[in-house]
Amino acid sequence: MSASTKRSLICGGGKIGRGFLGQLLHHSGYDLLLLDKDAELVRLLNKRRAYRVETAGDDDASETLPVAHAYTPDDRDELRALANDIDLLVLSVGARNIEWATKFLADVFASRKFPLNCLICENAQRPAETMRRILEEANSPLLTPGKLGLVETQVLRTGMLPSAEILQQDPLAVTLSKWCPLPADADAFVGDVPTIIALDPKPNFQNELRRKLFTFNGLNGPISYIGFLNGYHLLHEAARAPELQTFIEDVMAESAHGLIAEYGWDPEPHLAFQQMAIDKYRDSAIKDTIERNARDTARKLAPGERLLGPALLCLKHGRLPRGYVVAVAAAIDYCGSDDPGTQGVQTLLREKGIRAVLQEICGLTDDSPIASAVEEAWREKAYRVSKS
Repeated sequence: MSASTKRSLICGGGKIGRGFLGQLLHHSGYDLLLLDKDAELVRLLNKRRAYRVETAGDDDASETLPVAHAYTPDDRDELRALANDIDLLVLSVGARNIEWATKFLADVFASRKFPLNCLICENAQRPAETMRRILEEANSPLLTPGKLGLVETQVLRTGMLPSAEILQQDPLAVTLSKWCPLPADADAFVGDVPTIIALDPKPNFQNELRRKLFTFNGLNGPISYIGFLNGYHLLHEAARAPELQTFIEDVMAESAHGLIAEYGWDPEPHLAFQQMAIDKYRDSAIKDTIERNARDTARKLAPGERLLGPALLCLKHGRLPRGYVVAVAAAIDYCGSDDPGTQGVQTLLREKGIRAVLQEICGLTDDSPIASAVEEAWREKAYRVSKS
């Protein structure tokens, strides 16, 4: 790497980290440094020094991205030595790893002399707030005003494994859905906003994040749970299923009702935003499994998440969200993943019953109209849909 080269450190070498974000940063003139806990992934990245990125459904959109170097957490000292040479930090480690990553990076960059922006590319509730709290608890010097920009973003793109044939050629290959922008919190940057292809800084970003969660994830979740319990295993097949369209339309209408009433958005562009979401999930070029999207139901059934978040907002503005009620009932019965979150919900359901799940996981009281409606839908198995 030459002295003039821009360097980015991507924390999280998964499909979004090395795929979508690596692609954006490479095309924006950054060398790619990656950090990941997976020692075998890091070994392969350092051995091959490159990996292939494909765009689903576009045979001509394939490229190879170069890797400057990859690190594991055991390389802490090497990363400390680079602390003043990193121009941009990117976090894409998954919600469950945010705390670990924040503590690790606080140590690595503790002696950094210059301001640093961190693009937080996590599908989590207020991740910047979580990171700031952890840094405060550690009395980190990174919280000195103007030192660290904790910049939340919206990742609207999907990353997935490519075909077996491509993986034989390159075990690091990633397939991505079609190109889309990366909205970001315009008010959170320190210093100049970095020039990055597709980066779209927006003000009042918490509202935008909520819109994304309740629109994209708020559609993805219901399709996944209802789809699985009606025999589907690929997301696009469930999203296209004729017998599920009434349910999907109900969920979209309920999500839009709450968001438009709460924030006063113009319905026409908001509906266009919704259309972008359903088009993505119906895209047959994206072979995305329902299991990947449905797992960890304990998190996804939490208040403010993709099911109860839009449901409660819809109810707040005078409409009982019957589509989301059915989706929550389906999520409670979902048993297609072996992760602790999903299995924990199933154990609680077996041992204490539906009301315990509604109270302990969903945070709903017995007098909640959504709780009673979900219990009724769950007992009637209202998510079972007859195929025409």
